[in-house]
Amino acid sequence: MYFRFVKRIILLILLIGVSALSGFSQVGGRHIYDFLNLIPSARIAALGGVNVSTIDNDVHFGSQNPALVTPEMHGRASLSYSPYLAGIHYGYSGYSHSFDGIGSFHTAIQYMNTGSMQGADEFGNFTQTFSAQELVWMIGGSRAWRGFRYGTNLKVISSSLAPGYGSWGMAMDLGGTFRSKDSLFSAGLVLRNMGVQLSTYTGTGSREPLPFEVVAGISNKLRYMPMRFSLTFIQLEHPDLIIDDPDAEVEVDLNGNPILPGPRIADHIFRHFVFGTEFYLGSFMRLRAGYNHLRRQELRGTSRGGFTGFSLGVGINTQRFAFDYGFRSYGIGSVFGVHQFSLTVQLAQKYQSGQQ
Repeated sequence: MYFRFVKRIILLILLIGVSALSGFSQVGGRHIYDFLNLIPSARIAALGGVNVSTIDNDVHFGSQNPALVTPEMHGRASLSYSPYLAGIHYGYSGYSHSFDGIGSFHTAIQYMNTGSMQGADEFGNFTQTFSAQELVWMIGGSRAWRGFRYGTNLKVISSSLAPGYGSWGMAMDLGGTFRSKDSLFSAGLVLRNMGVQLSTYTGTGSREPLPFEVVAGISNKLRYMPMRFSLTFIQLEHPDLIIDDPDAEVEVDLNGNPILPGPRIADHIFRHFVFGTEFYLGSFMRLRAGYNHLRRQELRGTSRGGFTGFSLGVGINTQRFAFDYGFRSYGIGSVFGVHQFSLTVQLAQKYQSGQQ
């Protein structure tokens, strides 16, 4: 039964990925509102940056997959903050509530601010300082159906890059999850950021596409060891994630002939994989680690990769609150390390029915 279900999940992933190619395939730099892909919490950051299959009481997971919003999150509020690269900072705040006979719901706000930047005209003369700000408000929920959950997020997007350059948009996520009867195995699938740009930045010109993505994943908690492993498959709508740089220096052999790159099948495949693991030290503390191969290959140096693509974190949990810290590397050197902090508080009593 278990293996038959895994086969069906894999087939469903392939079918949705192939069907999405015709209308939504895209590569980096060809869409707007990329801040929608910012990591919402320190825990998710430590697990590699994306996770759509872990089912527990962490309210941050609702932004990754609306079907992860469960009665276990009832009454929990979250705050997350990250001092990002180059003076940029962003944050996330969310809350979840469940209703008998209706379902489980959550609402969240995620913002990004670039800080103060110096403006200049086309001749290089300084003008006024400004800052770019982007924000998304989302509301979503899920319902249970046998061993499955299905859910959706609705998003209102606001983006201001400079005075007089603003844009509005709307988007939607559709997701589903499955959890085994023993709660050790879970799987998730989500279609993220399906939407439209309502107004362009200049008020003229054609509307640009949003960062649509198909993501799937599995999580498994070991029965006799305090560990949980997660494997997430990202950007399934775009199978080829390798972009060759036409300006890259060409290597040559001793005779001056160019050295052509060999087959990169493994690299093609693993760029879609994000690995994460949690180790439970009792019920109070969790240690986390993750690896994102796409991030490593895109940001590593020409000669060495260092810690790029890896992430680490720790979580402290009590009955009333949870504090999480995550660290991830975007390149060689401490200047490219990103820290993230999250706090979750239980504001209301835990949900009793647990049927929705």
